[in-house]
Amino acid sequence: MAAAKTCNFRDYLMLRTFWRTGCRVSELLDIKPSDLECHNQVVNITKAKGNKQQRVLSDDETLKLLSEHISTQNIPPEDKHIFSIKRCQVHTIVKKYGKMMALIFTPTRSGIALPSTSSGPDLTSGGQQLLGHNNLDTTQEYS
Repeated sequence: MAAAKTCNFRDYLMLRTFWRTGCRVSELLDIKPSDLECHNQVVNITKAKGNKQQRVLSDDETLKLLSEHISTQNIPPEDKHIFSIKRCQVHTIVKKYGKMMALIFTPTRSGIALPSTSSGPDLTSGGQQLLGHNNLDTTQEYS
């Protein structure tokens, strides 16, 4: 994320949102301004896997940056996605910044969500909820 922050703010914000929410690439690209609940530190994922709706936690700074991005880009609250790019472009962006940091990295949900729990909630309350698994055994397979 540090490399993206110095090169391209949109890329940085996209990677930060991906990291902080643990959402899938398709879910990330589907986020609209109306899906943000800044006062609750929540991003609503309206088209999660299995046609579920999911509320995921994020941090104040990420939500603040998303709100600022929405304002500066004049993104209407209901109509437009915050990140108007294609799925393959997300993969290209992630690989690009990984390469800059001499890392091989792909944008997978488990690769994002589980490391983010290491400094926060335990696997049971954090990783399982973040990944949207109904069964803890599924989450433990990733760890």
